[in-house]
This record gives sequence, C-alpha cells and structure tokens, in this order.
Amino acid sequence: MEINGPARKQLELNSLIEFSQLISSKLDLNYILNNILLSVMGKMLISKAVVLLKTSDADFRYIIKAVKGIDLKLLNTSIEAEFPKLSVFNFNDITDKSDFLNEHRFEYYFKIYFQNKYLGILCLGKKLNNTELFNNEIIFIETMLNISSSAVENTIKFEQVTELNSALNNKIRQLNSLFELGKEFNSSFIDKKKIIKLLNYTLLGNFGIKDYAILSRDSNNRFKIIKDSKNFELDKFNPDILFSGDNINQDFKRSLIIDKSSQEPFFEYLFSKGFELYIPTIINNEIDSIICLGKKLSKNPYTAEDIEFLESIMNMSLISLHNYFLFQEYLSKQKIESELIVAREIQIALLPNKIPETKDYKISGLNMPALQIGGDYFDVIKLTEDKLVLVIADVSGKGTPASLLMASIQSAVHSYLKLYKEGEFNLAKVTEKINELIYENTSSEKFITFFWGILDNKENTFEYINAGHNPPLLLKNNEFRELTEGGFIIGILDVEMNYEIGKVHLEKDDLIVLYTDGVTEALDINNEEYGETKLKEVIFSEKSKSPKEIINSIKDSLLEFSENMPQYDDITIIVLKKIS
Repeated sequence: MEINGPARKQLELNSLIEFSQLISSKLDLNYILNNILLSVMGKMLISKAVVLLKTSDADFRYIIKAVKGIDLKLLNTSIEAEFPKLSVFNFNDITDKSDFLNEHRFEYYFKIYFQNKYLGILCLGKKLNNTELFNNEIIFIETMLNISSSAVENTIKFEQVTELNSALNNKIRQLNSLFELGKEFNSSFIDKKKIIKLLNYTLLGNFGIKDYAILSRDSNNRFKIIKDSKNFELDKFNPDILFSGDNINQDFKRSLIIDKSSQEPFFEYLFSKGFELYIPTIINNEIDSIICLGKKLSKNPYTAEDIEFLESIMNMSLISLHNYFLFQEYLSKQKIESELIVAREIQIALLPNKIPETKDYKISGLNMPALQIGGDYFDVIKLTEDKLVLVIADVSGKGTPASLLMASIQSAVHSYLKLYKEGEFNLAKVTEKINELIYENTSSEKFITFFWGILDNKENTFEYINAGHNPPLLLKNNEFRELTEGGFIIGILDVEMNYEIGKVHLEKDDLIVLYTDGVTEALDINNEEYGETKLKEVIFSEKSKSPKEIINSIKDSLLEFSENMPQYDDITIIVLKKIS
C-alpha cells in the first residue's frame, strides 16, 4: 500500500531526523559517508554510488572517500573531473568527462555544500527499476546532504586537527629523542667506538636501518671513510673532486632518495650497493660529509618526516665525530707542545746562560726564535784571561730540523774549542773541520751561515771568519764597516775551503754588532723589509749606550716595525763594545 500526502511527508521527516541523529553520533568520516550512501541507495533503490571530496590543492581534483557497488580498491585514490556549476545535474550535463566517470557512468550528481563552502559531490547510479528520480526524491537527497554537511565538515576538521596533533606528538617524541641522543653524543665525543655504536642502535631502533656508510672531510680537507658496512669502494670515485668545485652537481647538496631512475653515476653505484637514501651535511655552502643509508628492514619507503629526523640525527652524530677528531688533534698537539717545551729548554741550555766578562769590553746577546725552537745559535766562550770567542750561526729553515742542526754546530764549536792552545789554534783550519763534520752529518739541502771570531783584550784585536753569514757591522769613528773576510757557507761542500781570516783593531767606543737575517728581513704590514739601513740608524743613534741597551733598542724598533705581523724568522743579536 502506497503512503501518500501528510503521512508520507511525516515518514520522510522521521527518517531525516533519525538520519541526523545517526550521523551526529560519531566523528568518523567513513561512518558518516557510508551512512549517506546506504540511506540514499536503500531509499532510492540504487545499486552503486560514491562520494568525492574536494581537495584543497587543485580546482578539479577529488578524493574518492566512500564507495558502494564498485571496486573498493578505488577508495582514497584521486581523480580529476570538471563538473557543471549546477548543484544537481545528470551525466549528460558533464561536458568534459574523466576516464573514471566514463567507466562507471553515474547518472545523478549532487553537490555537497556547507554554508556556501563546496565540500564534494555525491554520485549515484541509475535506479534498479530504471525510473527517473522524482522531484520529491531529489529534494529528500538534497535535504539529507544539507543535514549531513555540517557533520562532514566537522569530521573533516576533526580529522585534520587529529592529524596535526598526531604530527605534533610525533615531533615532540622526535625532539625528546634528539634531546636524549644529543646528551649521549655529547658525552661520548672522546670515544669514537661509542659514537658509532650509539648511531648503530639509533638507526636500527628507530628506523630498522642496519647498513650505512659515512664519508667526511679530514683535517687536510680530504674525504675519508669513517664508517662503512657495505664495502664502499672509494677508489671508484674521487670524492675530493666529485663533491667540490663550482660545477658540482646540485643534487649532491640535498637529501635524495636513491632508486633505479637515478642517472648520476655515483647514485647508480649507491643503488647497486643497496643504498636507498643519500644525506649530505653542508658547511659554508660546501659538502662536509655524506651519509648513505640502506633499506629499512621493514622495506617501507623513506618518508619526508623520516628524512627530516634522520638529517637531525646524522648532523648530531657527525658533530660528535668531528669533536672526537678535534679532541684527538688537540691531544696530539698537546703532546707535541710538551715535547717542544722540553726541546726549547734543551736548546736554551745550549745558549750561554751568562756571558763571561772580559777586561775593557762589554758584551750582550739576544735570541728570539720564530717558533718555540729555532735554528739560530750564538755563543760567547772564554778561552783564557785575555781571549774569548764570539759565535753566531743561522741554520737554514726553522723548527725542529733546524734546532737539531743548531745543536750539532754548538757541539762542534765546543768540541774544537776544548782543544784550544795558545799559538797552535788555527781559526781557518778549525772552520774547515767544522764544515767537513756538518757536511758528513746533514742532508744536502741543509746548510749553516756561520761567523766566529776571537777577541784579544790584551792586544785589542778581533780575528774572525765569516762563512757566508750576514756581515757583522763594525762602527768605528762614526763609520760602519762590514766584516766580510772568510769563505763559503758551512755544510754545502766537502772540498778544502781555504777560509780567510779577517782582523780588526778596536779602540774605545768601537762597536761590533753581529746579527742573523731574521733582523734585516723582518716584514711590516706592507711586506717591506726592515733592512740594513734601518738597523744602522738604530745602532748609530744608540752608540753611546751599553750593549744591552743597544740590543733592547733594536728589539723595540723591530717590534714596532713589524706590528701586527707574525715573526717570520729567528732573531739573534750580539753586541760587543770596547768601553775603555
């Protein structure tokens, strides 16, 4: 019996009220949409239907959110379709039909609005009795959709908020994990094995990653393998070239999922080794390290969230590893520093602790190495009551090698002077012997400029030999003279050198200034040399002062001249003055 009139309307109203209560009972989008489909299809005797919800990223893109009577595999897939502006229309009203619509040929379409906001569309197949939808049926469906639209909108918002909360909770968990990992990595920087072990546990525990490789720059700016579990063949590539330069592949500077479509040979190689994710670390716009990660044990692909979290983890671990290497370098430097301090103490012991006094003369000396230990040598050695020896030498180079050769020349000088006998000591012959000794015990590229002389305070003479050294300056009667007599530098040739002995007579206020090239070759900020002219000016202006004061004046002049510049070479000065 067909129900007509007020009774039918009452029944439809009751049905709508029950429907409203039903869909308002849960904030579950699938539940709401499926009830819409079931209610409409059951009442209208329709065999298939879908609900398409509008996406926010494109005008004509929809997501299939509910289906009845078609393949369930289509759920949550996206389609593109352009519908008429009508709120209710038929299949024939659609001018540009997509493959999906042509395949399933839904007959009726009802747009779903919430307060003028377009949410999606209900697509209905034909009625089983092949009749058209009556006007009251269309009104019923529209009314049902209007009633359900608020529930659909609220549920969509609820799901978005739930998704955001879930993402936020996940971020909080990741931040907590990073915080704890940061503490662990920071406390482990003195133990490389512990850092690698912690990284292994982190990758395996959080992501199920057991295979990875790390390449990082060392202190010489060259890439080295820090960790490798996949037999990474570094000789197949030159990472120092591959990851440097102006023409570097920009893909190397960003995290990248590696798959069979990768065209870059390096990425093809990584794919062949079973790596799936490439992560670089960038410092000053240059690649400092690269991390290659294997597949997850779960076989799930890497997500954007995974990559972001992994980048943070790898950055922390690499910072810890870099700190480890810096700490090892610091320990090594500390050890070298300690050894240099000992070497400096030994070298200082080779220099005169106290300059011996001699009648009618004052002598003072200064040694300033460019490094902790140097290659300059000076000495003042008393032979007899009337005679003493002044020695100054400059070994080629600086640092430890020069200091060792400096010790050799000191030893040779002292050894031969112990054999000194009045009237029998030949300065030229002994110089030849010293040259032979140094030649036999040093490499060909090492040599020594050498000057020494014997002061006789009884005869007021100074006999000397200059073996390739900066000529000492004799200031006599307000005029400078250079002490040049001698011969070739020490340690280059082993042939008989035939050194020539020079001799000067000294009178009251005469000065002799011996120095190494670290004085005249000192540089200012314009890379101009101090020079002999400036040295002579200081000596001349300070000639009335004591040797110690003259040396201090030269030192002050040098420091002022080379202000803000590092000391380039060892500096050594001896000043001899006849005072009466």
